[in-house]
Amino acid sequence: MSRNTPEKTSTRTVRGTGATAPAHDAAAAGRPRRLTLSIGVATAWLLVPVSLPVDLLFNHLVTDAGRPDLTQSLADGIVIVLAMVSASTVGAGLAMRRPRHPVGWLFLALGGVMAVGSALTGYASYGALARPGSLPLADVVGVVVDGGFVVWFVLIALIFHLTPDGRPLSRRWAVLMWATVVSGGVSLLASLVSEGEFDPPLESLRNPIAVSGLDAVSENVGGAADMAAALGVLVGAVSLLARYRRATGLARRQLLWLAPAAVLIPVFVAASFVASYANDAAVLGIVAGLFVVLLPLMTALAITRYHLFDVDRILSRALTYVLVTAVLAATYIVVVVAVGAAAGGSQLSAVVATLAAVSVAGPAYRRLQAMVDRRFNRRRFEAVRTVRAYVRDPTPDVTVEHVLRQAVRDPTLRVAYWVDGRREWVTSQGRAVQPGSDDVELTGHDRPIARVGFDCAGTPRPLVEAVVAAARPELDNAGLRAAIALQLVEVRESRARIVAAADASRREIERNLHDGAQQHLVAMAVKVGLLARLAGDDPAAVRSMLQELRAEIQVTVDELRELAHGIYPPLLRDHGLGEALRHAASRAALPTTVAVQTQRRFDAGAEAAVYFCCLEAMQNAGKYAGATASIVVRVRVDGSAPVFEVCDDGAGFDPGHGAESHGFVNMRDRVGALGGTLSVQSRPGHGTVVRGDIPVPVGLDAS
Repeated sequence: MSRNTPEKTSTRTVRGTGATAPAHDAAAAGRPRRLTLSIGVATAWLLVPVSLPVDLLFNHLVTDAGRPDLTQSLADGIVIVLAMVSASTVGAGLAMRRPRHPVGWLFLALGGVMAVGSALTGYASYGALARPGSLPLADVVGVVVDGGFVVWFVLIALIFHLTPDGRPLSRRWAVLMWATVVSGGVSLLASLVSEGEFDPPLESLRNPIAVSGLDAVSENVGGAADMAAALGVLVGAVSLLARYRRATGLARRQLLWLAPAAVLIPVFVAASFVASYANDAAVLGIVAGLFVVLLPLMTALAITRYHLFDVDRILSRALTYVLVTAVLAATYIVVVVAVGAAAGGSQLSAVVATLAAVSVAGPAYRRLQAMVDRRFNRRRFEAVRTVRAYVRDPTPDVTVEHVLRQAVRDPTLRVAYWVDGRREWVTSQGRAVQPGSDDVELTGHDRPIARVGFDCAGTPRPLVEAVVAAARPELDNAGLRAAIALQLVEVRESRARIVAAADASRREIERNLHDGAQQHLVAMAVKVGLLARLAGDDPAAVRSMLQELRAEIQVTVDELRELAHGIYPPLLRDHGLGEALRHAASRAALPTTVAVQTQRRFDAGAEAAVYFCCLEAMQNAGKYAGATASIVVRVRVDGSAPVFEVCDDGAGFDPGHGAESHGFVNMRDRVGALGGTLSVQSRPGHGTVVRGDIPVPVGLDAS
C-alpha cells in the first residue's frame, strides 16, 4: 500500500474526540471478507482432490470383495475426473475474480456434486452391495446418490440462464429458470420415496426409506419432474440463443464462446435419457462428463471476455472441418458400398473411395467455409465477396486499394508493392515507401508481391489476410503497374533534373563570360583607345601597351577555350575518348591512369556521356578519396556498347548513404537518358568503383 503525506491523507473528524479515521480503513476492513472468500473457495475446490483417493479406495475394496462389476471403467473414470477438475477450477477462478457473479459458485457446486457423488457411489456400492451392512447407512446413501443426477440438470440450466452477466434475460425467463429448480427438487424428493429400480451400478439396491403405497404416484411425478428438469436445460440453451439475438458488439462475441456447449445440449439430454433407460451408466457418464468438461471452459471465456476477436474465426473453422469430415466420410461410405456391390469384395472399392474423397475435399471445404462464414462471420464473408466481385470484373476508375478499404471498412488501409528489379517498396503512384512491421504480406513464386497496412486496433488481422488473399490477382497486376509508375516517376524527375542542370549550366556560362572574357575585352577596348591617343606622342609607350594587349588577348583566348572545353571538349570531337580522357587525366587532382581499349568512334551523345561521367567520377575521387589515392579509368567495348569504369583505391564510403549524391545522380541521368545503367560499388577503406554501359550502335565518327 502506498504511503500518503499528511496533507494528502483523507480523514473524517469525529466531533468531541479529535480522532480521525483514515480512508484506507475500508480496505483494511475488507481483508477478513477476502480471507473468508478464499477459505470458502478453497474448501469447495478441495472436494475434488479429496474425493479422488476415496473413490480409488472404494474401487479397490469392491474389487477385493469379488464385485468388479460395481467399479467404474477407466474411460468413464478419466472423463468424470476431467469434468470435476474443469468445473471446480473454473468455478474457483471465477469466484475469486468476480465473487458476486453466481456462475462461479454454480460451477464450484457442480464440481462438488460430481466429486461427492462419485465418492458416495463407491461408498454405497461397497457398503450396501459388495459387503452389505459393513458401512452405516450405505443403502440410504445409495438412494440419495441415485437421485442426485438431476442436480446436474438444475445447475447447468442455472448456468445457461445467468451467463454472462449473472442475471436472467427477463422476468419470464427467470420464471422458467425457477421452474427448472422446482422440477429438480420434486424429482429428487420423488426418487427418495420411490420403490422403483435404481441406475447402475446400484440397480440391485432396494430403497429403505421408500413410502409404501406412493410408488405409482412417485413414479409418475418423478418421471414428469425429470422430464421438466431436462427441458429446463434446453430452455436455458434457448435463453442463450435469445440473449445472443438481442446482443450486439462485444456482448455477442462473448456469447459465441458458448455456441459449442449449446449445440451439444440436445445430444447431452438425449444421451442421458437413452443411457438411463438402457441401464448403461458408462455411456451416461462419458457423455455427461465430456459436456461438463467443455461447458466451464466456454463459460469462463465468455464471462472474462478472453480472445473475443478470435471466437468467430475459431468457431467457423471448427464447424467447417466437422462438416467437411462428415462429407468426406459420407462420400467414402457411399463409394465403397456402390463400388463394392459392383466389383465384389476386392480392394478396388477402397481405392476408388479414397480418390473420390480426395477430389471432393477441396471444393467441399471452400463451399462449406463460405456457407459457415455467411452465418458465423458475416463481415468476413461480405468483405471477401466484395473483393472477389472486383477481381472478376475490375472497374477501370477504381483501384484495388480503394476496394480493400471499402471491404474491411478501414480508411487507413494502404498498399505497398515490391519492385524486384529495384529491390524497393513503392506505392501505386511509384513513390518509395517503407511498409510497417505489422503489415500483411502477400508472396508468390519466392518473392514478395505486396504488403498491406491497416489499423491494428480496429480491423482484425484475419479479415485483412482473407481479403488480401482474395485480391491476389489484382494486387499482382497493380504491382506491375506500380513498377511502370516508378519508371515514369524516375523519368519525370530525371527530365526535371536535366532541365535544371541545363539552366544552371547556362547561368554558369553567362557568369564565366561576364566575369572573365568580357572583363578582358572591356579592358582591351580601353587600351586600344589609349593607343590611338598616344600613337604619335610616345612610341615607346605604345609598344609596351601592345605587348600587354597581346598577353591579355591570349588570356581571353585561353579562357574562352576553357569554357568551350566544359561545353563539349574539342579533343573529344576531333580525336575521340582516348585523347580527351588522357588530357583530362593530366589535369586531375590525383595521379590518373587511362586505358581506352578501343579505337572505335561512337555516337556523339554516347561519347559525351562516357566522357562527362568519367570526368565526374574523377572529380569525386579527387575530392573524397584522399591525397594518397590514385585513379584508373578504363573504357572498352562490350558488343557494340561502350563500357566505362573509374576505380580509385581511396577512403571509400557506405553506398547506402553516399550513392545518391548530386554527382552520382547526374551520372545516372546522363546514362539513363541513353538507356544505359550505372552502378556504384564501395566500402569504407576499400576504394570506389563506378561502372556504366550505354547500349548504342557503333558509328563511323563522332558526328
